Amino acid sequence: MILRYVDIKKEPEVSQHQVCIKESFLGFVPLKETTGAFMTETLVDELQNVGLQIDNLRGQGYDNGSNMKGKHNGVQQRVLDMNPRAFFVPCSAHSLNLVVNDAVKCCLQATIFFGIVHLYNFFSISTHRWQVLVSIMKDLTIKPLSETRWESRIDALKPLRYHLADIYDALLEIYEDTNLKGSSGSSTRVEAKELADAVSKYEFVVSLVTWYNILFEVNITSKHLQDKDADLNSATKQLEATKSYLLSCRCDDGFQKVLVDATEVAQDLEIEPQFEKKQSRKRRKKRLFDYEAHEESLEDPSQTFKVEERFHQLHSYKAIFGFLYDIHGIKNAPNADILHDCQNLEKSLTHNGHHDIDARDLCSELKAVSRRLTKPMLPQAALCFIFEQKLQDSVPNVVIALRILLTLPVSVASGERSFSKLKLIKTYLRSTMLQQRLVGLATISIENEEASNLDLAKLVEKFASLKARKVEL
Repeated sequence: MILRYVDIKKEPEVSQHQVCIKESFLGFVPLKETTGAFMTETLVDELQNVGLQIDNLRGQGYDNGSNMKGKHNGVQQRVLDMNPRAFFVPCSAHSLNLVVNDAVKCCLQATIFFGIVHLYNFFSISTHRWQVLVSIMKDLTIKPLSETRWESRIDALKPLRYHLADIYDALLEIYEDTNLKGSSGSSTRVEAKELADAVSKYEFVVSLVTWYNILFEVNITSKHLQDKDADLNSATKQLEATKSYLLSCRCDDGFQKVLVDATEVAQDLEIEPQFEKKQSRKRRKKRLFDYEAHEESLEDPSQTFKVEERFHQLHSYKAIFGFLYDIHGIKNAPNADILHDCQNLEKSLTHNGHHDIDARDLCSELKAVSRRLTKPMLPQAALCFIFEQKLQDSVPNVVIALRILLTLPVSVASGERSFSKLKLIKTYLRSTMLQQRLVGLATISIENEEASNLDLAKLVEKFASLKARKVEL
Protein backbone atom coordinates (compact mmCIF):
# COMPACT_ATOMS: atom_id res chain seq x y z
CA MET A 1 0.00 0.00 0.00
CA ILE A 2 1.24 3.52 -0.83
CA LEU A 3 0.65 6.52 1.39
CA ARG A 4 0.67 9.96 -0.24
CA TYR A 5 -0.21 13.29 1.32
CA VAL A 6 -1.65 16.24 -0.61
CA ASP A 7 -1.79 19.83 0.64
CA ILE A 8 -1.46 23.41 -0.61
CA LYS A 9 1.70 25.28 0.26
CA LYS A 10 3.03 28.75 -0.43
CA GLU A 11 6.12 28.87 -2.60
CA PRO A 12 7.79 32.23 -1.98
CA GLU A 13 10.92 31.25 -3.91
CA VAL A 14 8.89 30.95 -7.14
CA SER A 15 6.91 34.16 -6.90
CA GLN A 16 5.54 36.18 -4.04
CA HIS A 17 2.58 34.51 -2.35
CA GLN A 18 2.36 31.88 -5.09
CA VAL A 19 0.52 28.73 -4.01
CA CYS A 20 0.78 25.24 -5.44
CA ILE A 21 -0.72 21.85 -4.78
CA LYS A 22 1.97 19.69 -3.23
CA GLU A 23 1.74 15.91 -3.17
CA SER A 24 4.24 14.16 -0.93
CA PHE A 25 5.25 10.51 -0.80
CA LEU A 26 5.07 9.09 2.72
CA GLY A 27 6.18 5.53 2.08
CA PHE A 28 5.33 1.97 1.16
CA VAL A 29 3.43 0.03 3.80
CA PRO A 30 3.48 -3.79 3.80
CA LEU A 31 0.11 -5.50 4.28
CA LYS A 32 -0.46 -8.87 5.90
CA GLU A 33 -4.14 -8.87 4.97
CA THR A 34 -6.14 -7.19 2.23
CA THR A 35 -9.46 -6.87 4.02
CA GLY A 36 -11.06 -3.46 4.38
CA ALA A 37 -10.87 -3.59 8.18
CA PHE A 38 -7.15 -4.42 8.33
CA MET A 39 -6.21 -1.89 5.65
CA THR A 40 -8.19 0.84 7.43
CA GLU A 41 -6.49 0.05 10.73
CA THR A 42 -3.08 0.12 9.05
CA LEU A 43 -3.89 3.41 7.34
CA VAL A 44 -4.95 5.11 10.57
CA ASP A 45 -1.87 3.83 12.45
CA GLU A 46 0.52 5.03 9.75
CA LEU A 47 -1.10 8.47 9.64
CA GLN A 48 -0.75 8.78 13.39
CA ASN A 49 2.92 7.71 13.20
CA VAL A 50 3.68 10.61 10.83
CA GLY A 51 1.68 13.08 12.90
CA LEU A 52 -1.45 13.35 10.74
CA GLN A 53 -4.84 13.12 12.43
CA ILE A 54 -7.71 11.35 10.72
CA ASP A 55 -10.04 14.22 11.74
CA ASN A 56 -8.05 16.60 9.54
CA LEU A 57 -8.53 14.43 6.46
CA ARG A 58 -10.65 16.10 3.77
CA GLY A 59 -10.21 13.80 0.78
CA GLN A 60 -9.32 10.21 -0.03
CA GLY A 61 -8.81 8.48 -3.35
CA TYR A 62 -8.37 4.80 -4.28
CA ASP A 63 -8.93 2.54 -7.23
CA ASN A 64 -12.16 0.63 -7.73
CA GLY A 65 -11.19 -2.49 -5.79
CA SER A 66 -14.04 -3.80 -3.64
CA ASN A 67 -11.90 -3.79 -0.50
CA MET A 68 -11.08 -0.10 -1.10
CA LYS A 69 -14.29 1.45 -2.45
CA GLY A 70 -16.84 -0.94 -0.91
CA LYS A 71 -20.01 0.86 0.16
CA HIS A 72 -20.29 -1.05 3.44
CA ASN A 73 -16.94 -2.57 4.44
CA GLY A 74 -14.48 -0.81 2.13
CA VAL A 75 -11.67 1.41 3.37
CA GLN A 76 -13.36 4.56 2.13
CA GLN A 77 -16.58 3.82 4.01
CA ARG A 78 -14.77 2.94 7.23
CA VAL A 79 -12.83 6.20 7.02
CA LEU A 80 -16.06 8.09 6.33
CA ASP A 81 -17.59 6.53 9.44
CA MET A 82 -14.75 8.06 11.46
CA ASN A 83 -14.69 11.35 9.54
CA PRO A 84 -17.59 12.17 7.14
CA ARG A 85 -15.64 15.13 5.81
CA ALA A 86 -13.04 12.83 4.22
CA PHE A 87 -14.70 12.91 0.78
CA PHE A 88 -14.02 9.80 -1.28
CA VAL A 89 -13.50 10.27 -5.02
CA PRO A 90 -12.79 7.02 -6.90
CA CYS A 91 -10.04 7.17 -9.49
CA SER A 92 -11.72 8.63 -12.57
CA ALA A 93 -9.20 7.13 -14.99
CA HIS A 94 -9.72 3.66 -13.53
CA SER A 95 -13.50 4.13 -13.56
CA LEU A 96 -13.38 5.06 -17.24
CA ASN A 97 -11.32 1.95 -17.91
CA LEU A 98 -13.95 -0.18 -16.17
CA VAL A 99 -16.75 1.45 -18.16
CA VAL A 100 -15.16 0.36 -21.44
CA ASN A 101 -14.38 -3.07 -19.99
CA ASP A 102 -17.99 -3.57 -18.87
CA ALA A 103 -19.30 -2.39 -22.22
CA VAL A 104 -17.19 -4.97 -24.08
CA LYS A 105 -18.19 -7.80 -21.77
CA CYS A 106 -21.87 -6.96 -22.21
CA CYS A 107 -21.65 -7.12 -26.01
CA LEU A 108 -21.08 -10.48 -27.69
CA GLN A 109 -20.06 -8.84 -30.96
CA ALA A 110 -17.38 -6.75 -29.20
CA THR A 111 -16.02 -9.81 -27.42
CA ILE A 112 -15.75 -11.68 -30.73
CA PHE A 113 -14.07 -8.68 -32.35
CA PHE A 114 -11.32 -8.31 -29.73
CA GLY A 115 -10.79 -12.06 -29.86
CA ILE A 116 -9.86 -11.69 -33.54
CA VAL A 117 -7.69 -8.61 -32.91
CA HIS A 118 -5.15 -10.79 -31.08
CA LEU A 119 -3.18 -10.98 -34.33
CA TYR A 120 0.02 -10.02 -32.54
CA ASN A 121 0.15 -13.43 -30.87
CA PHE A 122 -0.09 -15.18 -34.21
CA PHE A 123 2.71 -13.22 -35.90
CA SER A 124 5.07 -12.76 -32.95
CA ILE A 125 5.24 -16.45 -32.07
CA SER A 126 7.34 -17.17 -35.15
CA THR A 127 10.22 -15.26 -36.74
CA HIS A 128 9.10 -16.42 -40.19
CA ARG A 129 5.57 -15.07 -39.72
CA TRP A 130 6.90 -11.79 -38.35
CA GLN A 131 9.28 -11.42 -41.29
CA VAL A 132 6.40 -11.90 -43.72
CA LEU A 133 4.43 -9.19 -41.92
CA VAL A 134 7.35 -6.74 -41.79
CA SER A 135 8.10 -7.23 -45.48
CA ILE A 136 4.56 -6.09 -46.32
CA MET A 137 3.95 -3.52 -43.54
CA LYS A 138 6.92 -1.15 -43.47
CA ASP A 139 5.38 1.86 -41.76
CA LEU A 140 3.67 0.30 -38.74
CA THR A 141 3.73 -3.02 -36.93
CA ILE A 142 0.93 -4.64 -35.00
CA LYS A 143 1.06 -4.42 -31.23
CA PRO A 144 -0.35 -6.58 -28.43
CA LEU A 145 -3.58 -5.81 -26.62
CA SER A 146 -3.28 -4.55 -23.08
CA GLU A 147 -5.28 -6.65 -20.63
CA THR A 148 -5.71 -3.87 -18.07
CA ARG A 149 -5.50 -0.46 -19.79
CA TRP A 150 -8.29 -0.42 -22.35
CA GLU A 151 -7.56 3.09 -23.57
CA SER A 152 -4.10 1.92 -24.69
CA ARG A 153 -5.70 -0.60 -27.07
CA ILE A 154 -5.85 2.22 -29.59
CA ASP A 155 -2.19 1.38 -30.37
CA ALA A 156 -3.21 -2.18 -31.25
CA LEU A 157 -6.13 -1.06 -33.44
CA LYS A 158 -4.28 1.67 -35.35
CA PRO A 159 -2.34 -0.69 -37.67
CA LEU A 160 -5.54 -2.62 -38.36
CA ARG A 161 -7.51 0.55 -39.01
CA TYR A 162 -5.15 1.91 -41.68
CA HIS A 163 -3.27 -1.21 -42.90
CA LEU A 164 -5.86 -3.95 -42.75
CA ALA A 165 -5.31 -4.84 -46.40
CA ASP A 166 -1.58 -5.38 -45.78
CA ILE A 167 -2.28 -7.62 -42.82
CA TYR A 168 -4.77 -9.58 -44.91
CA ASP A 169 -2.12 -10.04 -47.63
CA ALA A 170 0.39 -11.24 -45.01
CA LEU A 171 -2.07 -13.83 -43.72
CA LEU A 172 -2.79 -15.07 -47.24
CA GLU A 173 0.92 -15.29 -48.01
CA ILE A 174 1.45 -17.50 -44.97
CA TYR A 175 -1.55 -19.63 -45.95
CA GLU A 176 -0.27 -20.11 -49.52
CA ASP A 177 3.28 -20.95 -48.39
CA THR A 178 3.77 -24.55 -49.48
CA ASN A 179 7.07 -24.81 -47.61
CA LEU A 180 5.13 -25.04 -44.35
CA LYS A 181 4.77 -28.76 -43.95
CA GLY A 182 4.11 -31.21 -41.19
CA SER A 183 1.59 -30.90 -38.41
CA SER A 184 2.85 -27.50 -37.24
CA GLY A 185 3.00 -26.12 -40.77
CA SER A 186 -0.49 -27.28 -41.60
CA SER A 187 -1.94 -25.86 -38.40
CA THR A 188 -0.18 -22.54 -39.13
CA ARG A 189 -1.68 -22.35 -42.61
CA VAL A 190 -5.14 -23.24 -41.32
CA GLU A 191 -4.95 -20.61 -38.57
CA ALA A 192 -3.77 -17.98 -41.06
CA LYS A 193 -6.67 -18.83 -43.36
CA GLU A 194 -9.19 -18.55 -40.51
CA LEU A 195 -7.82 -15.15 -39.46
CA ALA A 196 -7.79 -13.92 -43.06
CA ASP A 197 -11.43 -14.91 -43.48
CA ALA A 198 -12.35 -13.25 -40.19
CA VAL A 199 -10.71 -9.87 -40.92
CA SER A 200 -12.09 -9.76 -44.46
CA LYS A 201 -15.71 -9.69 -43.34
CA TYR A 202 -17.54 -6.40 -43.56
CA GLU A 203 -18.92 -6.93 -40.06
CA PHE A 204 -15.37 -7.02 -38.69
CA VAL A 205 -14.47 -3.86 -40.62
CA VAL A 206 -17.43 -1.96 -39.17
CA SER A 207 -16.50 -3.12 -35.66
CA LEU A 208 -12.91 -2.04 -36.27
CA VAL A 209 -13.88 1.49 -37.29
CA THR A 210 -16.37 1.79 -34.45
CA TRP A 211 -14.00 0.69 -31.70
CA TYR A 212 -11.10 2.69 -33.10
CA ASN A 213 -13.19 5.87 -32.88
CA ILE A 214 -14.41 5.01 -29.38
CA LEU A 215 -10.97 4.12 -27.98
CA PHE A 216 -9.42 7.18 -29.61
CA GLU A 217 -11.86 9.39 -27.70
CA VAL A 218 -11.44 7.37 -24.50
CA ASN A 219 -7.65 7.63 -24.79
CA ILE A 220 -7.80 11.43 -24.91
CA THR A 221 -10.07 11.57 -21.86
CA SER A 222 -8.00 9.06 -19.93
CA LYS A 223 -4.80 11.04 -20.44
CA HIS A 224 -6.56 14.20 -19.29
CA LEU A 225 -7.84 12.49 -16.14
CA GLN A 226 -4.32 11.32 -15.30
CA ASP A 227 -2.88 14.81 -15.64
CA LYS A 228 -1.56 16.27 -12.41
CA ASP A 229 -3.45 19.54 -13.01
CA ALA A 230 -6.85 17.84 -13.47
CA ASP A 231 -9.59 18.94 -11.06
CA LEU A 232 -13.24 18.12 -10.49
CA ASN A 233 -14.49 20.69 -12.97
CA SER A 234 -12.18 19.79 -15.85
CA ALA A 235 -12.63 16.06 -15.25
CA THR A 236 -16.41 16.38 -15.27
CA LYS A 237 -16.38 18.45 -18.48
CA GLN A 238 -14.09 15.98 -20.21
CA LEU A 239 -16.28 13.04 -19.20
CA GLU A 240 -19.38 14.87 -20.38
CA ALA A 241 -17.72 15.50 -23.75
CA THR A 242 -16.88 11.81 -24.07
CA LYS A 243 -20.39 10.84 -23.05
CA SER A 244 -21.87 13.17 -25.68
CA TYR A 245 -19.61 11.65 -28.33
CA LEU A 246 -20.65 8.11 -27.39
CA LEU A 247 -24.31 9.11 -27.55
CA SER A 248 -23.77 10.61 -30.99
CA CYS A 249 -22.24 7.32 -32.14
CA ARG A 250 -25.41 5.47 -31.13
CA CYS A 251 -27.69 7.57 -33.35
CA ASP A 252 -28.38 6.93 -37.03
CA ASP A 253 -26.15 9.77 -38.24
CA GLY A 254 -23.20 8.48 -36.24
CA PHE A 255 -23.69 4.97 -37.56
CA GLN A 256 -23.83 6.23 -41.13
CA LYS A 257 -20.48 7.99 -40.67
CA VAL A 258 -19.00 4.72 -39.45
CA LEU A 259 -20.37 2.92 -42.51
CA VAL A 260 -18.77 5.50 -44.81
CA ASP A 261 -15.33 4.92 -43.25
CA ALA A 262 -15.88 1.16 -43.21
CA THR A 263 -16.75 1.21 -46.91
CA GLU A 264 -13.37 2.81 -47.71
CA VAL A 265 -11.58 0.05 -45.80
CA ALA A 266 -13.72 -2.56 -47.54
CA GLN A 267 -12.70 -1.18 -50.93
CA ASP A 268 -9.02 -1.61 -50.01
CA LEU A 269 -9.77 -5.21 -49.06
CA GLU A 270 -11.78 -5.65 -52.26
CA ILE A 271 -14.82 -6.98 -50.43
CA GLU A 272 -18.46 -6.07 -50.73
CA PRO A 273 -19.58 -3.47 -48.14
CA GLN A 274 -22.58 -5.50 -47.12
CA PHE A 275 -23.47 -7.40 -43.99
CA GLU A 276 -23.85 -11.14 -44.35
CA LYS A 277 -27.30 -12.54 -43.77
CA LYS A 278 -27.12 -15.10 -41.02
CA GLN A 279 -29.57 -17.93 -41.39
CA SER A 280 -30.25 -19.70 -38.16
CA ARG A 281 -33.06 -22.01 -37.23
CA LYS A 282 -35.38 -20.52 -34.66
CA ARG A 283 -35.48 -22.58 -31.52
CA ARG A 284 -38.90 -23.95 -30.73
CA LYS A 285 -39.90 -24.07 -27.08
CA LYS A 286 -42.54 -26.38 -25.80
CA ARG A 287 -45.23 -24.44 -24.01
CA LEU A 288 -46.76 -26.21 -21.03
CA PHE A 289 -49.79 -23.95 -20.89
CA ASP A 290 -51.73 -22.14 -23.53
CA TYR A 291 -50.85 -18.54 -22.73
CA GLU A 292 -52.31 -15.84 -24.91
CA ALA A 293 -49.13 -13.75 -24.90
CA HIS A 294 -45.52 -14.76 -25.29
CA GLU A 295 -43.24 -14.43 -22.33
CA GLU A 296 -40.86 -11.50 -22.37
CA SER A 297 -37.32 -11.97 -21.21
CA LEU A 298 -36.27 -10.07 -18.16
CA GLU A 299 -33.97 -7.13 -18.71
CA ASP A 300 -30.39 -7.95 -17.80
CA PRO A 301 -28.96 -5.09 -15.72
CA SER A 302 -25.47 -5.93 -16.96
CA GLN A 303 -26.54 -4.76 -20.41
CA THR A 304 -26.90 -1.20 -19.18
CA PHE A 305 -24.05 1.14 -19.98
CA LYS A 306 -23.24 2.24 -16.45
CA VAL A 307 -21.52 5.56 -17.06
CA GLU A 308 -23.61 7.48 -14.56
CA GLU A 309 -23.13 4.93 -11.78
CA ARG A 310 -19.36 4.81 -12.21
CA PHE A 311 -19.02 8.60 -11.96
CA HIS A 312 -21.87 9.29 -9.56
CA GLN A 313 -19.61 10.45 -6.72
CA LEU A 314 -17.58 12.70 -9.00
CA HIS A 315 -20.75 14.47 -10.15
CA SER A 316 -22.07 14.73 -6.58
CA TYR A 317 -18.93 16.51 -5.37
CA LYS A 318 -19.02 18.73 -8.45
CA ALA A 319 -22.54 19.75 -7.35
CA ILE A 320 -21.25 20.64 -3.87
CA PHE A 321 -18.14 22.61 -4.88
CA GLY A 322 -19.17 23.66 -8.38
CA PHE A 323 -20.10 27.25 -7.54
CA LEU A 324 -16.48 27.94 -6.49
CA TYR A 325 -15.34 27.58 -10.11
CA ASP A 326 -17.04 30.87 -11.05
CA ILE A 327 -16.34 33.25 -8.18
CA HIS A 328 -16.17 36.14 -10.64
CA GLY A 329 -19.80 35.57 -11.65
CA ILE A 330 -21.08 35.43 -8.08
CA LYS A 331 -21.39 39.22 -7.92
CA ASN A 332 -24.27 39.01 -10.42
CA ALA A 333 -25.98 36.01 -8.82
CA PRO A 334 -28.89 36.32 -6.34
CA ASN A 335 -27.89 36.22 -2.68
CA ALA A 336 -30.40 33.45 -1.98
CA ASP A 337 -28.76 31.11 -4.52
CA ILE A 338 -25.26 31.79 -3.26
CA LEU A 339 -26.34 31.34 0.37
CA HIS A 340 -28.02 28.04 -0.53
CA ASP A 341 -24.79 26.74 -2.10
CA CYS A 342 -22.77 27.92 0.91
CA GLN A 343 -25.14 26.22 3.34
CA ASN A 344 -24.92 23.00 1.35
CA LEU A 345 -21.12 23.19 1.51
CA GLU A 346 -21.19 23.97 5.25
CA LYS A 347 -23.38 20.92 5.86
CA SER A 348 -20.93 18.71 3.96
CA LEU A 349 -18.01 20.07 6.02
CA THR A 350 -19.66 19.58 9.43
CA HIS A 351 -18.96 16.72 11.83
CA ASN A 352 -19.80 16.35 15.54
CA GLY A 353 -20.95 19.95 15.74
CA HIS A 354 -17.68 21.27 14.25
CA HIS A 355 -17.71 22.90 10.84
CA ASP A 356 -14.83 24.06 8.68
CA ILE A 357 -16.65 27.10 7.33
CA ASP A 358 -19.55 29.37 8.20
CA ALA A 359 -22.11 29.59 5.41
CA ARG A 360 -23.16 33.22 5.93
CA ASP A 361 -19.59 34.44 6.30
CA LEU A 362 -18.57 32.45 3.23
CA CYS A 363 -21.39 34.06 1.22
CA SER A 364 -20.30 37.57 2.21
CA GLU A 365 -16.63 36.80 1.57
CA LEU A 366 -17.35 35.37 -1.89
CA LYS A 367 -19.26 38.53 -2.78
CA ALA A 368 -16.32 40.64 -1.68
CA VAL A 369 -13.78 38.58 -3.59
CA SER A 370 -15.93 38.53 -6.75
CA ARG A 371 -16.04 42.34 -6.77
CA ARG A 372 -12.24 42.45 -6.73
CA LEU A 373 -11.64 39.90 -9.48
CA THR A 374 -11.13 41.61 -12.83
CA LYS A 375 -11.81 38.46 -14.90
CA PRO A 376 -13.05 34.88 -14.45
CA MET A 377 -10.48 32.72 -12.67
CA LEU A 378 -10.14 29.06 -11.81
CA PRO A 379 -10.01 28.17 -8.09
CA GLN A 380 -6.22 27.95 -7.98
CA ALA A 381 -5.81 31.30 -9.72
CA ALA A 382 -8.42 32.84 -7.39
CA LEU A 383 -6.53 31.52 -4.36
CA CYS A 384 -3.29 33.00 -5.72
CA PHE A 385 -5.06 36.33 -6.21
CA ILE A 386 -6.22 36.30 -2.59
CA PHE A 387 -2.65 35.77 -1.36
CA GLU A 388 -1.25 38.37 -3.75
CA GLN A 389 -3.72 40.96 -2.46
CA LYS A 390 -3.07 39.82 1.15
CA LEU A 391 -6.76 39.05 1.71
CA GLN A 392 -6.28 35.63 3.33
CA ASP A 393 -6.94 36.98 6.82
CA SER A 394 -10.03 38.86 5.66
CA VAL A 395 -11.66 35.95 3.77
CA PRO A 396 -10.62 32.84 5.76
CA ASN A 397 -13.70 30.83 4.79
CA VAL A 398 -13.01 31.28 1.09
CA VAL A 399 -9.40 30.20 1.59
CA ILE A 400 -10.44 27.05 3.47
CA ALA A 401 -13.09 26.13 0.89
CA LEU A 402 -10.68 26.58 -2.01
CA ARG A 403 -7.92 24.60 -0.26
CA ILE A 404 -10.26 21.66 0.31
CA LEU A 405 -11.55 21.82 -3.27
CA LEU A 406 -8.08 21.92 -4.83
CA THR A 407 -6.79 18.96 -2.82
CA LEU A 408 -9.69 16.64 -3.62
CA PRO A 409 -8.23 13.74 -5.67
CA VAL A 410 -9.47 13.13 -9.19
CA SER A 411 -7.34 10.08 -9.91
CA VAL A 412 -4.65 7.99 -8.21
CA ALA A 413 -2.41 7.94 -11.28
CA SER A 414 0.40 9.86 -9.56
CA GLY A 415 0.33 7.48 -6.60
CA GLU A 416 0.44 4.40 -8.80
CA ARG A 417 3.48 5.80 -10.61
CA SER A 418 5.39 5.18 -7.38
CA PHE A 419 5.36 1.49 -8.29
CA SER A 420 7.62 2.36 -11.22
CA LYS A 421 10.25 3.55 -8.75
CA LEU A 422 9.62 0.50 -6.61
CA LYS A 423 10.55 -1.80 -9.49
CA LEU A 424 13.78 0.15 -10.04
CA ILE A 425 14.78 0.10 -6.37
CA LYS A 426 13.57 -3.29 -5.19
CA THR A 427 15.38 -5.54 -7.70
CA TYR A 428 16.28 -9.20 -7.34
CA LEU A 429 19.82 -8.11 -6.40
CA ARG A 430 18.41 -6.39 -3.30
CA SER A 431 16.39 -9.30 -1.99
CA THR A 432 17.53 -8.71 1.60
CA MET A 433 16.58 -5.04 1.72
CA LEU A 434 14.57 -4.16 4.81
CA GLN A 435 11.45 -1.98 4.88
CA GLN A 436 13.12 1.10 6.39
CA ARG A 437 15.85 1.21 3.75
CA LEU A 438 13.33 0.61 0.96
CA VAL A 439 11.15 3.52 2.08
CA GLY A 440 14.20 5.75 2.49
CA LEU A 441 15.55 5.06 -1.00
CA ALA A 442 12.08 5.41 -2.48
CA THR A 443 11.57 8.76 -0.76
CA ILE A 444 14.89 10.09 -2.06
CA SER A 445 14.08 8.94 -5.59
CA ILE A 446 10.44 10.07 -5.72
CA GLU A 447 10.97 13.33 -3.86
CA ASN A 448 14.15 14.12 -5.79
CA GLU A 449 13.40 17.84 -5.93
CA GLU A 450 13.29 18.04 -2.14
CA ALA A 451 16.34 15.79 -1.82
CA SER A 452 18.40 17.99 -4.16
CA ASN A 453 17.86 20.98 -1.84
CA LEU A 454 19.22 19.21 1.23
CA ASP A 455 22.55 20.30 2.69
CA LEU A 456 24.46 17.03 2.73
CA ALA A 457 27.34 18.46 4.75
CA LYS A 458 25.06 19.35 7.65
CA LEU A 459 23.35 15.99 7.45
CA VAL A 460 26.69 14.19 7.63
CA GLU A 461 27.73 16.27 10.62
CA LYS A 462 24.45 15.54 12.38
CA PHE A 463 24.76 11.84 11.61
CA ALA A 464 28.35 11.77 12.85
CA SER A 465 27.42 13.52 16.08
CA LEU A 466 24.70 10.96 16.77
CA LYS A 467 27.00 8.02 16.06
CA ALA A 468 30.07 9.34 17.85
CA ARG A 469 31.42 6.93 20.43
CA LYS A 470 32.80 9.67 22.66
CA VAL A 471 30.05 11.88 23.88
CA GLU A 472 30.81 14.90 26.07
CA LEU A 473 29.30 14.51 29.53
